[in-house]
Amino acid sequence: MSVLWTETDLTHATGGSFPCAMPIKGTGISIDTRTIEKGDIFIAIIGENSDGHAHIQKALEAGAACAIASNPIAGLPENAPVLYVKDTLQALTDMGRYARHRFTGKVIAITGSVGKTTTKEMLKTTLSAFGTVHAAAGSHNNHLGVPLTLARLPINTNFCVCEIGMNHIGEIAPLAELVSPHIAIITEVASSHLGYMQNLDNIAKEKSQIITAIPVQGVALVPESIYGLEIFKETAKQQQVHLQTVGTTSAASIQISDIHLGAQKSAFQATINKQHLTFSLSSPGGHLVRNAGLVIGAINALGVDIQHAISALASFQTGNGRGKILPLQEQNGLVLDESYNASTLSIRTALQTLSLLAPARKIVVLGDIMELGEYSEQEHLSLLPNITSNADLVFCCGSMMKIVFEQLPPPLQGAWCASAQELIPLIQSILQDNDTLLVKGSNSMRMSAIVTTLTAPAIRKN
Repeated sequence: MSVLWTETDLTHATGGSFPCAMPIKGTGISIDTRTIEKGDIFIAIIGENSDGHAHIQKALEAGAACAIASNPIAGLPENAPVLYVKDTLQALTDMGRYARHRFTGKVIAITGSVGKTTTKEMLKTTLSAFGTVHAAAGSHNNHLGVPLTLARLPINTNFCVCEIGMNHIGEIAPLAELVSPHIAIITEVASSHLGYMQNLDNIAKEKSQIITAIPVQGVALVPESIYGLEIFKETAKQQQVHLQTVGTTSAASIQISDIHLGAQKSAFQATINKQHLTFSLSSPGGHLVRNAGLVIGAINALGVDIQHAISALASFQTGNGRGKILPLQEQNGLVLDESYNASTLSIRTALQTLSLLAPARKIVVLGDIMELGEYSEQEHLSLLPNITSNADLVFCCGSMMKIVFEQLPPPLQGAWCASAQELIPLIQSILQDNDTLLVKGSNSMRMSAIVTTLTAPAIRKN
């Protein structure tokens, strides 16, 4: 494994100091001793519920190359490999900035109300046809995850893909500045975090801040149907950045046509630079076609041969909790696993995908959508027409979904419970062969417990 950080790199990046001269060869970065690996540099982050300083001894015993701390650690020998800094979170941020500045490859950043992680994974898969790719792990997209992604960035990698998230005003700009992308993708503007952001205009303005970190003549990509398109156009104009749109009209920079949505896969044609190219995806869903169009636009902006992207894009597979289709454990049926997170837009999209699967019976299992604040009830109730037209039986959990459940036609009402765990035996009791279940809700609702119980464990591990 290649060395990411030496003692010289660490002191230059953070301004910290070791108690004595010592050679350091760090091959990874960790902020969690539960997943630490030999050779990692352990950064003792002080969180709301845990202080990483309490775990430094454990990290060093597990083989950490060194630890980064802001407080003296009782019981450690004087020559212990500990870099002392003023603030460990700032040190992580400084390491991310240092790693980004020394990186000579291309950087792509992705933000959006929905679809960030799926688009990131799709882009990562496609870029692998053109070189080595470093991408954010999971949904590492906040003030910890973004610098952590950069601090783990190997110097000799060809491409880096970062994900940038937000739920409050003012969060995008500093993270985007840290990433300094050559290309940015904004997947969508929707009602996610509406409780904090108040309206869609504020969300669009906040998302547009990613464009301010793109260099002059760089590229930003958005769906042509995105809410607040004029906001993105104006920001791009001010920054002298090329804003490219993806859509189905002749006005789109990347035109998507001849869309075929099937139960197992999708196909479409993309027109770009007067080239007409046919693409296929191994997963169903119109939203994936839109995401693929954004990925194609990014590939084109990199100036590589887009023909090579065709087979790479076809190999992309959706991940657990993000649209993966799994077999039921006991019956001959399927689960559309959308359990990782939810917004009103993503639930509507998932319901459309469920209908593509053409099951004998469509069972919809929904948990609450979080961070909607005073708009929560109206946002949840806005789903009623979509649910009633796409479901044969509905199970719900959470206080907001109870309001939705109570307004469903009685024939659609399966059951409501306070928690996902309580729903499991009720769902199991009604399952029949050829049923297909959609399971979706905010991550804190723990909807994945339903999926784990109902699906074949051996398949889920894959």
